[in-house]
Amino acid sequence: MSMGDMALPEWKHSRPGGTGYPTDAEAWNVWYTENDRGWAPASSSVRAMLNGLAPGRALDLGAGDGRNAVWLAGRGWHVTAMDFSAAALDIGRGRAFAEGVTDLITWSVADVTTCAPVRGSLDLVLAAFLHLPGPDREGTIARTALGLAPGGLFLYIGHDPADPRENASGPRSAAALHHSARVAGWARRAGLQVETAETRSRPVPGARRPALDCVVLARSPAAPAQSPPTAS
Repeated sequence: MSMGDMALPEWKHSRPGGTGYPTDAEAWNVWYTENDRGWAPASSSVRAMLNGLAPGRALDLGAGDGRNAVWLAGRGWHVTAMDFSAAALDIGRGRAFAEGVTDLITWSVADVTTCAPVRGSLDLVLAAFLHLPGPDREGTIARTALGLAPGGLFLYIGHDPADPRENASGPRSAAALHHSARVAGWARRAGLQVETAETRSRPVPGARRPALDCVVLARSPAAPAQSPPTAS
């Protein structure tokens, strides 16, 4: 889910070491139906990393209510917004309509841990605040990285384990929080070239101190140059 600074539901960490994913899709549907928090803007970390890029084809994993997908579409990206909560994506459709970008977003109710995009079909894979246990996250990176065209970007942003704020407002399971070095290692094993792997501070409105985000930006290797044909 792409919750950013929103408080998580009580059941989210109801089982030891778990994140509620993927068996609690219906509970997320209930949460989105019963909680009206308004339309939060796209993550400031996402905006900082992606603003100004030439648009292309993007996959937003764990898109939630579509805040990042709608922001990308507003900059000309063609986005597939994927989440296992149909209620969340319904909110996203409303946001897209209000912003006039309906035709640029495809809404997909699906399990991101089984997502396998067509090879070379994407210019960007975004996983923003998609907190999965390590094996699920590593597998998701590996499968979706194959969908990147040469030079395409993979951007992961999540709550950093060092952020004490998350003890109260975000994921509390150590299994779902990972340092940038670990995420970068998964990206490299998926064949990506890591360009950024760091902890970044993120201002939180109304909070006395910023949040800490794990940020990893990686790129699919460029296609090798073609040798000119030799004369026979």
